[in-house]
Amino acid sequence: MTMQLSKLGQGLAISAVSALAITGLAVTAPPALAADGPGVRLLSQYDAVASTRSDGAADGTIALTAEKVDQQAAVTFEYNADPAAGDLDPGWVQVTGTATSESGYETLLWAPAPEQVDKVIALRAVATTETAGGPTVTYSTRNSVELSGPGSGVNSVGLQTGSSSTTDANFFAPPYTTSTPLPTTLRIDGTTSANDGAVELSVWHSADGAFRGQIAAAVEATPVKIPETGNQIFPGGEFDGVLDITAFDAEAGDTLAVRAERDSDDVKPVVLRAQTISQVFLASGFSTSSQATTFTLAVGDQDEDRIAGAEVRRSSDGSLVGYTDAAGEVTVTQPNSSAATYYANSTDVDAFEEGVDVVSAPVETPAYEPVATSTRAVLADGPVFDDREYAAGDIALQVLDQEGSPMAAAEELEYRLFRTGQEPPALAQGSTDANGRLVVPFDPSGTDGEYTLAFTTPASAGGQPVEPVTFVAGDAVLGLTPVKGRAASGTEIRYAGTLSVEGEPLAGRTVDLGYTRGTELVPGAQADAALLLDGARRLSGAVTTDTDGTFAVTVDDLAERGRPTETGGQLRVAARGLADRVDATADFGSGKGTAKLRLAGSGNGARADRLRISGPPSVAGERVRVFARSSGGSWRPVKTLRLNDDGDTSLSVRDRNGSQVTRYYVKLLSSLRVTASKSNARRLR
Repeated sequence: MTMQLSKLGQGLAISAVSALAITGLAVTAPPALAADGPGVRLLSQYDAVASTRSDGAADGTIALTAEKVDQQAAVTFEYNADPAAGDLDPGWVQVTGTATSESGYETLLWAPAPEQVDKVIALRAVATTETAGGPTVTYSTRNSVELSGPGSGVNSVGLQTGSSSTTDANFFAPPYTTSTPLPTTLRIDGTTSANDGAVELSVWHSADGAFRGQIAAAVEATPVKIPETGNQIFPGGEFDGVLDITAFDAEAGDTLAVRAERDSDDVKPVVLRAQTISQVFLASGFSTSSQATTFTLAVGDQDEDRIAGAEVRRSSDGSLVGYTDAAGEVTVTQPNSSAATYYANSTDVDAFEEGVDVVSAPVETPAYEPVATSTRAVLADGPVFDDREYAAGDIALQVLDQEGSPMAAAEELEYRLFRTGQEPPALAQGSTDANGRLVVPFDPSGTDGEYTLAFTTPASAGGQPVEPVTFVAGDAVLGLTPVKGRAASGTEIRYAGTLSVEGEPLAGRTVDLGYTRGTELVPGAQADAALLLDGARRLSGAVTTDTDGTFAVTVDDLAERGRPTETGGQLRVAARGLADRVDATADFGSGKGTAKLRLAGSGNGARADRLRISGPPSVAGERVRVFARSSGGSWRPVKTLRLNDDGDTSLSVRDRNGSQVTRYYVKLLSSLRVTASKSNARRLR
């Protein structure tokens, strides 16, 4: 859109502004400086930058604004071609034009002559107070001010305040009691030569000597039509923002100095004008979904300007809708096919007050009507799948409504399915079924690899091409590492698995796990390693492949005293219904265990000797061999037997030596679980 100059100007047309061009009025030597400090503060050109670009601010003038610290002083403005000029240096020239005074502030619009722009100068505000002893002059000086011309990259900015006067600004003090106090707001808008980004807005706080409450007001690109240039259209932007002026304790008629800054700045004193809630109206079209309809209501004042912070309630039950935002709007949700009114609350009384609160016209929302809008590819097995997973109908096209939900509608679609990288076939045509779905034929016995599915929107929606989708089909490959797992006794072995098709990850598939324990060596009693799944120890279970087709398996060995070795565990991994099984081994620790047997017993003359063999429980079931030697004889085996469940046993041995001494010892025979060892020797008569 374009905007006429009358909405953008700072009170003067371009033709009138041109009459303010400086002719070079020399300033006479100043009177003596006052000893008690300045009586004036130059507020504009705060960052020492000024711009005469007219594409955004419309008239190309520069606002010079100062605060009259000494209310009795007369304020003028001067510039110096020497950017480093001091207050007593020569070369200061008075800026001529019509100045406006407003409650302690002085503003003058300056239209520099063409030869003065694109230079660095000094600017100052001059306060002259007439006293009995003669005039007293004080200064507020800004050195090294960049005065940029229309062709520069320095953006201009211009404040636009109020609707009835260029010095008015709307403010609203919410009368409502809320858990979080609502601020008193000051609405500010304006224009800039920029067409994006933001303009910083703030308010001058005299006691602090600084601008406070900065906010960033977004710039909306808005071309500007200037009649004085033959209706030439310039690029530019508009901005508006709401400032929190609660801390100023302001009332109607008070004056505040507001600053807008975007490269250069515009500072303008504004007279506060209290807004009165006068209207609430529909500010947008309807956005209707299957759930409800949303729209915005706006609250306006006595001059149809928007109000920020106004409370809006439903007429039906008085419930709170919300408070208007910086644009004076609030979002409303209303059931479809219904009518309702709303009121803007003018007091802190929540219930509607006849003749006090302002009610809207009835808002009638439309019914929701789903419309065939788009098409979505349906891949029941995901973008990567094994041929054995495919079933007829797993690849299809689904018609969607404007919300992206499946829509039961008979529609015509076009599509084609082909190996990626090959010449695409001609588009095929098809009709959706009663559920709005069209099955795409696919032969899983075809060549493995990537396929492309191209398709269109429904014919009723224009039949436009949709971004094609791709999928990969083939034979799944299961991988597992390590194949031979080893770890220290009492720790765990972690296996990493992968499931893929044509090198692409196969996600979300079930992998069945099984574990067969091996042999636990002495000093362990029995094999105890197991799968660790969800914090529990099991011998079977399942995991699911991750989005990258990976899965993890942990085999855990219980920590035991003596750190026994456990070998020969078998891990079985299989992708359910897909790839072949992969096996791996699990060994914990290394080397056979050892055990010490103790031999005790008693002799009984020529009768049989009684022997007692004792060992740790871990050797239960192991074989032992008893050896005997008579006096002058050699060691000979006399019996082989197994230790009982306690790792010991008792036996009788025929005494072939009568009352003479017979020596005995027991040998623990070597096995998968234990190395051979001998007991102590025992002498019996």
